[in-house]
Amino acid sequence: MKPQTIDDISSAARVSRHPFPAWMLRRRRLERLAELLEAAPTPARLFVTMECYPRRDRLMLRQEGSPLFVAFADPLFRREGLTGDSVADGVAFFGLSLREAHALLCDCGYGGVMRMGAPLNGLIAARARRLASKRTFAEWRDRIVAWI
Repeated sequence: MKPQTIDDISSAARVSRHPFPAWMLRRRRLERLAELLEAAPTPARLFVTMECYPRRDRLMLRQEGSPLFVAFADPLFRREGLTGDSVADGVAFFGLSLREAHALLCDCGYGGVMRMGAPLNGLIAARARRLASKRTFAEWRDRIVAWI
């Protein structure tokens, strides 16, 4: 049997690079993000009043030290297709809605903790895990179809 690359096989068959459904991939990526945030040596920085920007500008937001910056520094995420550290890149890669991205990345959702100087990494990681455990419509659909 001759060894072949994925590109060689792709011409003869439909090849999926991710053997998991999108909701499972989202869950795994958010869990990894939480682990990276907890292991980060520096405190994460959140976006300030993210909701005040128009949608187009909000998607282009990026900030050094943000959770998306931490994610983009991870070689595994870059290999899987994370192309940058902007909100748009994070929304697409992690499968987040803009509302979920706002809840995870904006300072307004963390109360006064930011002003008191407490490290936010653990809080952001916990919120990422809550988003990971949230069942999406696609997951419910897959479970119902498997049950039927």
